[in-house]
Amino acid sequence: MLNYEDYFNDLIKISSQASYIFKKTKVFKHYTNTLSDDYINKLKELMIKYSNTTDIELKKTINFLKKSFSNKLDLYLIITPYENQILTFDHDNEKIYPSKYKEQRQADFHEYVKTIIMRLDEGLKMKITIPYIITKKLILQLKNLQKYKYFYNYLKNIYLSKCTKKIGLCNQPNGKKIYKLLISNEINKTPEYIHKLGLSLLPKKIIKIPKADYYKSKDEFFKDCEIIALYIYNNIVDKYFYYKPDKPFTIKKVPTSLEEAYPVAYYNSNEDIVFINLKYYNECTKKILYPLLMHECFHQYHYRYMNYKKLKLYQIDGYSYITMIEGFAHYMEIYCDDNDNDDGNENDNYYSILRKIRLVADTGINYYNWSYKKTFNFMLRYLPSNTKDIISEIDRYICLPGQALCYVIGKLEIISMRNKFLKQNKNLTIKDFHEKLLINGTCSLSTIKKLILI
Repeated sequence: MLNYEDYFNDLIKISSQASYIFKKTKVFKHYTNTLSDDYINKLKELMIKYSNTTDIELKKTINFLKKSFSNKLDLYLIITPYENQILTFDHDNEKIYPSKYKEQRQADFHEYVKTIIMRLDEGLKMKITIPYIITKKLILQLKNLQKYKYFYNYLKNIYLSKCTKKIGLCNQPNGKKIYKLLISNEINKTPEYIHKLGLSLLPKKIIKIPKADYYKSKDEFFKDCEIIALYIYNNIVDKYFYYKPDKPFTIKKVPTSLEEAYPVAYYNSNEDIVFINLKYYNECTKKILYPLLMHECFHQYHYRYMNYKKLKLYQIDGYSYITMIEGFAHYMEIYCDDNDNDDGNENDNYYSILRKIRLVADTGINYYNWSYKKTFNFMLRYLPSNTKDIISEIDRYICLPGQALCYVIGKLEIISMRNKFLKQNKNLTIKDFHEKLLINGTCSLSTIKKLILI
């Protein structure tokens, strides 16, 4: 019987670029052009090969691939300034991959960028474009990168004037259908349900943080990041989990060259590092920083756990369901020491409010056709002092439609599972639940629910 492991091993053979697996499979030399006709045809062959599988997770993947091809998903938001593929490639090619393959990978990547231009032209014929405001930011990021001058010139002189001024996916041809497709692949909820849920979860009281509470310098901010991460390792892990990593969480500064492309913090599983973006130091407080570090440190914990338990590669990097990965990290925020409850409804936590806002703003932009101004003003009501963060967030909803919804939806699903599990197994503890939750890798929460709640 063909299963997900077979499919993932076949995928590795045609996708040498997959940066999340290169360390384990020793694939260094090439960068796969995933937008090329050759790659797309090979992916279609895999789709046909595995179309009759009975593996539940693989059936979901194959079904999504079929719909992606039929809806020309590869023409939508091919490249964005949010986690810009060009900036991240240059960083990874310089810092992570062996230097002897640097020139070959760079040559391959130029072919990929040229294919981006070809696909953007193809999209223009179908009136599919990257939003104007996003293209402008992309142009600014590429301005001083001489080796991509040809792409910069194309975007500035040819593409920009043809871009849509509207920001939501719903304004693109077939946009609402595409948005529902992206959501259904991760979350079994409708945009209407998610939007109403977000509005119901938001607090009546608005957070107002005194200016004196914000960090005054980048050094002070980063030092506290290290202190809090160490506290989480020494105190929180033992309290809620059986497994403890043999070394503390690794915290580093986002390289200056990537500051414009990344949010305040993120975990990179390739390097096993939690990166902190010092650009946002003066929009952060200790109360904001604690749950943020809980989130990112438990991303690192999650991957270390899966590797410690020797889960198979496809279970770690093959499934990669964001609702499980981000849902778990957001769920762990409820165990911050200063949190009054653990039911997921805490309303005075900056990042808890931000995640709830995402349900409204993401669906607002991409399904209900909210303008940039309307979205900004809505977010400003709840986050009055954090304009840089708001701008970064709105860019995220435009560039990655539906992705930001996974945090709250995943957290609420996990809390529901936890409560039912502990009720059914009165002799077991929260540590037992977390063991059951993580031992299944990054598969979908619907599958994990079936395995946990027997």
